[in-house]
Amino acid sequence: RCFRTNLAAPASGRSLLPRRPRQTWAMAFLPRRRLRPASTSVPLVLSAAAALTLASGREPMFIFGGGSLPFEARPFPDEDAAMGKVGTARTETTTTPVRTTFTTSTSSTSTSTTGPHVFGGNVTKEAFAGWLSIWRSKYEIGLWNAGLPDPWESMLPEALRGHKCKVVRSKGGAAGGVVTEGMGYGIMIEGILAARGEDPRALNNSLSLIKSWFAMVNGGVAEGTIEQPFAGGENRSASSTRVETWPYGVSAVEWSHRKLGPAGVPAWKFPINETNIKRHMGSATDGDQDAMLGMIYTAHALRYPADFVDMTMRSVISFASADLGYPDLYRTLPNGEKVFVPKLGSMWGGLLPERGPFKTKQQPWCYSPGYFAPAHYRTMRDFVKTHWRKEFNDYLPAHLDKRPSSMEEMVEAFDSAITTGYNILYYSSCSSGSVSNWVGVKAECADDDKLSCPGVPWQHTPYVGSHGGECAQSGTMFGSFGADASRSAWRIAMDYVLYREESHRVKMYDRQGNPDKDLVFGAQRFLNRIVAQYASRSICDGGIPGDCLKNTSSPYRFAYAFDVKKFNATNVQCPNVPNPPTSWWAGFMAYPTFAAFVAPYDEIGAEQMTNWMDTFASICNFSAVDKWLYNRGGKPTGAICLDTYFEASQAVIAMMIMSDSIRPIGPPLGSALHMVTILKDAEVQEQEGEEVTKDEIQPQAMGFPERILRVATVGIVSIAAVAFFAACVRQRGTTPQYLHLNHLPCTSMVFPADKRSISCIYVEDEGL
Repeated sequence: RCFRTNLAAPASGRSLLPRRPRQTWAMAFLPRRRLRPASTSVPLVLSAAAALTLASGREPMFIFGGGSLPFEARPFPDEDAAMGKVGTARTETTTTPVRTTFTTSTSSTSTSTTGPHVFGGNVTKEAFAGWLSIWRSKYEIGLWNAGLPDPWESMLPEALRGHKCKVVRSKGGAAGGVVTEGMGYGIMIEGILAARGEDPRALNNSLSLIKSWFAMVNGGVAEGTIEQPFAGGENRSASSTRVETWPYGVSAVEWSHRKLGPAGVPAWKFPINETNIKRHMGSATDGDQDAMLGMIYTAHALRYPADFVDMTMRSVISFASADLGYPDLYRTLPNGEKVFVPKLGSMWGGLLPERGPFKTKQQPWCYSPGYFAPAHYRTMRDFVKTHWRKEFNDYLPAHLDKRPSSMEEMVEAFDSAITTGYNILYYSSCSSGSVSNWVGVKAECADDDKLSCPGVPWQHTPYVGSHGGECAQSGTMFGSFGADASRSAWRIAMDYVLYREESHRVKMYDRQGNPDKDLVFGAQRFLNRIVAQYASRSICDGGIPGDCLKNTSSPYRFAYAFDVKKFNATNVQCPNVPNPPTSWWAGFMAYPTFAAFVAPYDEIGAEQMTNWMDTFASICNFSAVDKWLYNRGGKPTGAICLDTYFEASQAVIAMMIMSDSIRPIGPPLGSALHMVTILKDAEVQEQEGEEVTKDEIQPQAMGFPERILRVATVGIVSIAAVAFFAACVRQRGTTPQYLHLNHLPCTSMVFPADKRSISCIYVEDEGL
């Protein structure tokens, strides 16, 4: 407590600690009754931390712990190197605080073609916290909600053992029940937050949802029997595990070198019983790819344990095969390049033929641009390239002619799906950024038994074939900007945030499949269409704080940009999107478009882009919302602030992107490192919706950087100091959960049941 007082910022607001680039200082405290005497433990900890950092050749960073709260230091990838951080500056206005920097601020100084992404200020962050609380209220404990038994603990990676299974319960429409769409959203959101390390509940939630995902892959029915692993297959032997058995592709790898259970992509909806199995079987690509992204981020949060990497790798392989069509389902352009078109699930869509042994279950040659997730495919590609082991070759599906496939072919499929997706998006969208729910990608082979042949899938897009055919599913309209298509905005925004340079270098083709050097299109070009539509058609300026919500709580001034029926919005319909759109006033339509403002736009300054996002975020009033447990408080108020499943899912994802809560994973372990604290708390118990941490907390030894001894005397001091302090920390046997304190804001977090708190002091560049 004395150190917390001594390091407090003076009235001037300047830090008493030295200001050096890329330097983090952190403190963690428990209640006073558990603190050790400061006269012994604090100086020793201080000297140990200083000695260790100096010995490793890095600038000092101090980590404090007291009482039975352990602290451990371990290597962590250098976010500065990963994000390209080059410096910081601070700029403020009299109305909205705006921090100007390249990677860690509220806005970016650059509006150049590939400038760093922009993000919102405190208003956006508060809105994200509110939507996150609403979203988490959709989680329910127990696989019985999905009609499934709990998986065998011994068949799971160690990180999943002991966690209670959670599912996302959705309501309304085709997605009512437990569906992979909602599970995918949950795993993605929690995995991303767990990897960043600021949310104390994210990793627990992610692991609980992933555990349920693997139970869903194995399958089960409320009544009768089922072939296991059921995954994305039908109820017959080898349907999910062999490419030559319909449906084409492997949706589960059922064995593991590490003696783990099946991993892959599950049926799209649960519970499954004898009466609905035909309707619920088959995977859904949108939910599958979101879950894959979340698993990879969770693996990063766990620092890539071998068994978890094995389970994740088998899942990614299954996704590539069942949902992308790897290794045999593709077309060849005139230049010889392979073109993979993401299917809509294991059983239908994409390039699956309408006849033959691998015919589509539903409408042929159908595709949804709203499923296109380039950042996901790039992340899976990089995960495969970085963590591939020779033994993983045994998991790969063979070609139909029995030739073995390779990791390089799978990487090629991911890259191809990105190029293909952007080309189809170009021919499926208007200048306003509106996109068709469903479009055609017909490129038929002469022989129905063949899955690959020459062809250009976007030759007739948005129509199915040269005769103007149509297709649709999920209750949304062909050629209309609706609930399926609206997700394009946040999926492309993620690509710009995570892969800025790559998302700009997209190879574009004409209708005949020839490279078109004059056609420039990519993430920023697409997102800027939406920004320009709001800027030119709204009857207010969102870049001026208060202008758009002046004298009203209604966002009607924004609606002029996309509301065709009420305000005659233009450019929302065009030859590529021929049918009328769904109303902008549905939250699942409006919120995804807000995420487009993360990409710099030459006509609007960075500070104004931040203000636009803060203005969007202030549409809903969260003052009555409990941001820890939603059910304990009131609902948000506002015109497009419904807390239902689909509205909340789109709002929380958009706000997560806009609040800069998603970051690139960064380099693998072994590259440039810095230190970060990771606290292991006790088993989290859920009682009537409350999370409780037990009194006992177990420390776990972590690794230190290489080059630990630069000077022998410093090494001796550091080892002695750490050994003494470790002897003061009592070991406790509990199920470990992780709480990361890197980049934790300077606020106390109080666990509501027993009022114990964890506080920190965080310093980076600009002060306390």
